[in-house]
Amino acid sequence: MFLDKEEPVCCYFDNLLKFSDEVLHFVSTRKYHHHENFSISLNGYLTDEEVISNRKLLASKFGTDIKNLVFARQIHGNVVEHISSMEKGRGVVETLESCLGSDGMMTQDRGICLVIKTADCVPLLFFDPVKKVIAAAHAGWKGTLMKIGARVIEEFQNIYLSKPEDIFVGIGPSIGPCCYEIGNDVASKVKEVFSDTEGILLKTSHFSRYVFDLWEANRRILIEKGVQPQNIELSGFCTRCHSHLFFSARAGDKGRMGSFIMLK
Repeated sequence: MFLDKEEPVCCYFDNLLKFSDEVLHFVSTRKYHHHENFSISLNGYLTDEEVISNRKLLASKFGTDIKNLVFARQIHGNVVEHISSMEKGRGVVETLESCLGSDGMMTQDRGICLVIKTADCVPLLFFDPVKKVIAAAHAGWKGTLMKIGARVIEEFQNIYLSKPEDIFVGIGPSIGPCCYEIGNDVASKVKEVFSDTEGILLKTSHFSRYVFDLWEANRRILIEKGVQPQNIELSGFCTRCHSHLFFSARAGDKGRMGSFIMLK
């Protein structure tokens, strides 16, 4: 993953940048010029006016309109929505209490920018350059154990007739295996889902309990569904370790970054 060190406004996946003529994508940080808490979530941390202004700044920076953004009411599940032009602007200036809860969105329509909000949870961005389909998903520990990434790949196959080996995926900034200590209850659930937890549940000298590697768990889920390992890119940025650049719930932050993807 590439982060502009001169102006750490956003970061980008190298594997998706190869398709920059077809796809716009970026992951925002907590910084934007003089802003140090550049949140894009209507969760009360900033005023709604500030958040909408932040969203406009990002849309404008990347040459699109705020009305092209689409947000989901993320509920830590594995529901995947198919987004049409009718949904453009959904969630841009209002919260989505009455909206179907989902943690994945997909579209084949151009000019729709899918947005996933995260602090420590894993954002996943997908592109099939053959069928020209994009997707975005939100994978916290619950969504990871519900295999939201696998559900997205299944939808690629069932709806768009994609081949998993054609799909490229970016696993974005999120809490890393260096910092994500979990309780025994969550560890037990991980063991129920993964027959082999080596490399996923870790014991380290820093923590008394297990550490959960969300990156590796999601990578394995995608590979099991047929995504080629070389087509999966890990950002490598732990939000807790790099809380000066990214919001981290474990660090006590209330703000949220955004992972954006759009077919040009």
